[in-house]
Amino acid sequence: MQKTCSEVWNNCLQIIKDNIPAQSFKTWFEPISALKLEGHILTVQVPSLFFYEWLE
Repeated sequence: MQKTCSEVWNNCLQIIKDNIPAQSFKTWFEPISALKLEGHILTVQVPSLFFYEWLE
């Protein structure tokens, strides 16, 4: 059974949530959404270039 991009992203979010402060999670990771999953590559969408640069 193949997972959807949302399922994979939700799994990633759970790991991140367990490892960073709640406010950081809410600020930096909740606004991100999963767009597509191709093989083992998950593409996510961030709200702005600032988010992209901060996460990078």
